[in-house]
Amino acid sequence: MVRRLTLFFALFLITGGVARAAEPPNQNDPCAKAGRDTCGTTGQGSYRTYRYGPRWFGDYRGAIDGVTGGTFCIDLRFWYPSKTFGYEQRSAAGLKNKAGKAVSASNLRKMNRALWRYGRSNDATQQAAVMIYVHQLMGDGAPGEADPKALSAPSQAIYAKVVSDAERFAGPYKVKATLPDKLVAGQEAQLTVEVLTSSGRRVPNVDVDLKATGASGVPDSVSTGDGGVAKATITGTDPGNGIDLDATAASLPDVTPALFAPTKGQSARNAQRLVQAAIAKPAVKLQAPVRAQPKLATQISAQTAAPGASITDTVNVSGLGGQSATVQAALYGPYSARDQIKCTDAPIWTGTIAVAADGDYVTAPVKLDTAGYYTYREAIAESDTIAGVETACAEASETTIIRGVPTVTTQVSAQETAPGAQISDSAVVSGLGKLSATVNVELWGPFPTRDAIKCEGTPFWTGSFPANGDGTYTTAPVALTAAGYYTYREGIAGTEAYDAITTACGEASETTLAKAAPQVTTKVSDTAVRPDGQISDTLVVTGLGKTPATVEVALYGPYASRADIDCAGAPYWKGTVNVTGDGTYTTEKATVQRVGFYVFREKIAATETIAAHEADCQVEAETSLGAPAILGGRGDTVAYVSQGSGGPSRVKLARLGIDAQVSAIGIDMKSGALGIPDNIKRVGWWRDGATPGDDAGTALLAGHVDSAKAGAGAFYALKSARRGDTVTVTQGAKTLKYRVTTIKIMRKAALPTDIYTRAGSPKLVLVTCGGPFDAKTGHYRDNVVVTAVPA
Repeated sequence: MVRRLTLFFALFLITGGVARAAEPPNQNDPCAKAGRDTCGTTGQGSYRTYRYGPRWFGDYRGAIDGVTGGTFCIDLRFWYPSKTFGYEQRSAAGLKNKAGKAVSASNLRKMNRALWRYGRSNDATQQAAVMIYVHQLMGDGAPGEADPKALSAPSQAIYAKVVSDAERFAGPYKVKATLPDKLVAGQEAQLTVEVLTSSGRRVPNVDVDLKATGASGVPDSVSTGDGGVAKATITGTDPGNGIDLDATAASLPDVTPALFAPTKGQSARNAQRLVQAAIAKPAVKLQAPVRAQPKLATQISAQTAAPGASITDTVNVSGLGGQSATVQAALYGPYSARDQIKCTDAPIWTGTIAVAADGDYVTAPVKLDTAGYYTYREAIAESDTIAGVETACAEASETTIIRGVPTVTTQVSAQETAPGAQISDSAVVSGLGKLSATVNVELWGPFPTRDAIKCEGTPFWTGSFPANGDGTYTTAPVALTAAGYYTYREGIAGTEAYDAITTACGEASETTLAKAAPQVTTKVSDTAVRPDGQISDTLVVTGLGKTPATVEVALYGPYASRADIDCAGAPYWKGTVNVTGDGTYTTEKATVQRVGFYVFREKIAATETIAAHEADCQVEAETSLGAPAILGGRGDTVAYVSQGSGGPSRVKLARLGIDAQVSAIGIDMKSGALGIPDNIKRVGWWRDGATPGDDAGTALLAGHVDSAKAGAGAFYALKSARRGDTVTVTQGAKTLKYRVTTIKIMRKAALPTDIYTRAGSPKLVLVTCGGPFDAKTGHYRDNVVVTAVPA
């Protein structure tokens, strides 16, 4: 008693004016000696001495019949508990401390959380921390009496955890179990279980026991783990009754602790009351409907059929789970190919089947007239009791081919054309319906005759075009390089949707004749050559393309004048040129043995594929001259060959005293020379040459130098001409003046042939005999050639 009074006095002195803490009416504690428990009810903990003297920091055990584990006192300074005090359980609702102050419901929940979470251990350090926290919540200690600083350092660390956990996770608790909407039988679903505080905070590491009907895969228990959420994968199995699930927390603190009060003798007023964690098992019931998951397996009545056939679809329904449903069927098509099938277009037919149970059902028949690919698609719409299902689009078992019977009729773009022209083929494809095909096109040729047409070997051209169903198609244009017959042939390779076809070879509507219309333009190699010279012809052939042909070449002559050329009678020379088509070719050379005019004439004979061609006669470019000699001296016997009137009438070279009349002359074929006038005072103008005053060519005047009988001729003085002399020529009413540019004396055999040309720049050439006179032959050796140009 002295100890108690001394202690009280000390407390009074320390606290000054602070209100007194409650004391037991009888301070003679039968279970205390020197501040320690003598009744053997201390459990896990230790005695520590602080400013309030020695005190037990921990729990009590064995004081209450039938209660195991630690209990904690809630009344400081009251008697240590004893098994003899007759402890009985009381309700903790409205609990007050010994000073008469009510303990709040919140503090009671925190207290029970601490007792449940930390106060059920055998760790003395932990139990001491719980003891201090309980007294803090009771609020019955003097200042500093329930101070956590009185704890050891390890207990202080645990104390902080106790406070934090109680503040965050104190009850009351609610178990929450959820499943996704629209559960489907046989399909896995995730069950989520949470334990929540009244503030909605998830409580970690709570074991929750599960019981369920109508589902498989449900575990016996789950833990909310560190994250406060438990998940389990379950599968609904009963579409009729759904899932019934009970989720019960295995152990959680109740809203108040279990309270035990002493009942015997003076202990009822003087002994400590004790508390222990009260256990709650909150639970929740979850009911979730489960929808049946039907399956559809289908088979079309025929994988292939002919146009006009009727088809159906057999639908096997399973998984209804006793539910009834309506199968919606749709038929799509026609499509051009299997890979073109899509079920986004409007179906060509729809229907429904009422199904009351699992089994086989058949759609109404549908008649299909158009070739193509068709596919069924079935579905059951989603409802409250059934999950929706739809078959895939274009499944092989759901697809039929209404086979096509393709035909191709064709018409070539032109029945007759020419080499170099382009042709195409118009193809009318029928019997495909909506099917697609590749039409292979061959063009055969060229053939020399229609009877020779055959479609063997390598075609002249190949191509193809896509036929997207029935219609008219045109092939790519093809250029025909040579004359001949060409024929198209089309074919379609066989597929699963139709058989192969090939059009006939050489059909009239498919055949064209590329008929060549050749043209030959020519140019003789020389416009004039000396006798025994050689000439050839250059041919420019067009209109054949690459068609080979034979060009017949004829050389006619000699003719005394151009006017005589008629290409009649037997040719002077004949030859052929084998040409390979359009191009430039040269004939063999022909020897011109006599003077006179010669003309080439070409001819291509007609064939079935080549039109005949014959060049005109008297074409300038085809004409060559075997150049005549000019003999105008004593002893020369040349017949005068008059060519009528016209042309120049007089020529003068005043400085030399030349002034002579002019007559038109031709060639004396017998002598091989120009037939100059017999009258040696007259000059001959070669009519087949140029005319003085022409814009081009050489005007040729030839005259005698002298005669043994008549003396000096008209051109006797010509050899004395000089450069710059003026030559005057009278041409009709015109007087033309020329200026001499050259004077040459040459052997007669060297007389240039270009004096006979009608081409080139305009010139006037005057020729006579000259040089030494050979008495033995009676002829002058040379010719005198004077050239003048317009002045």
